Amino acid sequence: TDSQGKIVLWNLALEMMTAVEAGPLIGTRLDRLPQPWDGLLAGFMRTSEDHAYRTELAVAGRPRWYNLHKAAYADPVGEGAAPSRPGTVMLIEDLTDLCNLEAELAHHDRLASVGRLAAGVAHEIGNPITGIASLAQNLRHEDDPKIIGESIEEIIGQTRRITDILRTLKGFSRGSRHLQQRETFALCEAVDDAVHLLQLTHKYDGIRFEASCPGDIVLTGNRQQLSQVLVNLLSNAADASTSGDRVDLLVRAGHNEAIIEVMDQGQGIPEELHETIFEPFYTTKPTGQGTGLGLSLSYKIIEDHNGTLTIDSQVGLGTRVIVNLPLREAETTHEPLAHH
Repeated sequence: TDSQGKIVLWNLALEMMTAVEAGPLIGTRLDRLPQPWDGLLAGFMRTSEDHAYRTELAVAGRPRWYNLHKAAYADPVGEGAAPSRPGTVMLIEDLTDLCNLEAELAHHDRLASVGRLAAGVAHEIGNPITGIASLAQNLRHEDDPKIIGESIEEIIGQTRRITDILRTLKGFSRGSRHLQQRETFALCEAVDDAVHLLQLTHKYDGIRFEASCPGDIVLTGNRQQLSQVLVNLLSNAADASTSGDRVDLLVRAGHNEAIIEVMDQGQGIPEELHETIFEPFYTTKPTGQGTGLGLSLSYKIIEDHNGTLTIDSQVGLGTRVIVNLPLREAETTHEPLAHH
């Protein structure tokens, strides 16, 4: 645009991206663009920021994501000529395909996590089903109304237990179309989801998970994705532990941020690997026991939530993973999460 904010160039790539032809636009202002581009581009031009990353926009009823960049420019002038007034050049990057691929990758990682938990889930569902079958058989020959009533209540309780397990798994493994949704939620809800999932598998029967999270810490983000991060971090901590060890998950409020710490009592990670472990497909686990995607995906998810994920580990002294996330002021107060 020129110094008056009028469009002087609308290139072919932008025509293809927006389906808006350049001809009628030249000489008009950005707020005269067809929807939804008027709000996106004119709004960005009015801000003092030079960059806007992963901006979501509904185009033809579907979400798309863009990076926006702008910079001032002035036309070159000859010697003795008056300097031209500065205009602005804007660059728009369409990130939609990349965001969709990242979402699919995260979805596959969650499904892999569910697969690793499958044996424990089968056991957890099998126990109440066995109880229901036993109670139902006893009811065939029971005449006492009191005992019948108690048995029915017990059957209902066992079915609720199964429903809770299935709801947790469904929420964790649902498809990528949900991944970009943002909501306001208590962080302890994501913590509870993650700990519950880990407790479904007997792989970690010898590991004691201790979680502590104040109920008034509220975030804005994707609860499903953050639960996925916590499952990955807790799984890694448990894999590094031996029977009888404890894995701690502690949450506290810092200055305008939530601080999550996952600590294990394992052998620790050599300092030279502290950066390497965040690379995709890097894993220290035996072949077939890990994809090497968990930490890299977790790092990306936290980065997308404007947070940081760091490792503090020394050989022989265990590992501490620290996640920092921007804190949203609590709108409601919740009871603290019980220790597990």
